[in-house]
Amino acid sequence: MKKILLVTAHPDDAEISMGGTIRKLLNQGHHIINMIFSIPSNIEVRKQEAILSAREFGYEVRFSEHCEGNNVEDIPLHKLIKELDDIIEKVDPDEVYTHWMKDSHQDHQKLSKVVRSCFRKKQFTIYEFEQINQNNNIAANQFHPNIYSDITEFMEDKKRMITIFQSQLTGYMGHYLVNAEHIGSWRGSQVNSKYAETFLLIFSKEVL
Repeated sequence: MKKILLVTAHPDDAEISMGGTIRKLLNQGHHIINMIFSIPSNIEVRKQEAILSAREFGYEVRFSEHCEGNNVEDIPLHKLIKELDDIIEKVDPDEVYTHWMKDSHQDHQKLSKVVRSCFRKKQFTIYEFEQINQNNNIAANQFHPNIYSDITEFMEDKKRMITIFQSQLTGYMGHYLVNAEHIGSWRGSQVNSKYAETFLLIFSKEVL
């Protein structure tokens, strides 16, 4: 069993970007912790949505001591690094999944930098996931994955995860669910599967 740590900016970031892979890894018997660093508004609703998704699908969710009422960009870098250093020391993860360094959202970029900073103390396999909830073609077109995860068997679970976050499926954010299916289908077609999620493997602990 692997210990897998997800380092995410907001509730629903992990589920939107890699919900199918979360379900797949859980099905393989691995332990997953989703560490969320920012809930800038609607705090109790968004926190409960994250807890409900984790409870329904069998992974763990934790919240940063700085998360309530803050954007990641508002939290000093040294505080984020110190907190994540402590988490990594306690969890001792085999793999860490986080945001793509060139994601168009400033909170995502900063948190990706924090993960890489924490690598100085302990080595772990690092994956950066594709952003699919931002309508920003400039950034999205620069993402060139080197890892594909076939999630055909788990696409319905991913859609269920996303629908749990009802507060994020209104207004300008209402496209999240549709985007997840469309991009999943497009990525799947690249590897002869119905649906896929993609990642950048930044570092692997595996020694050949």
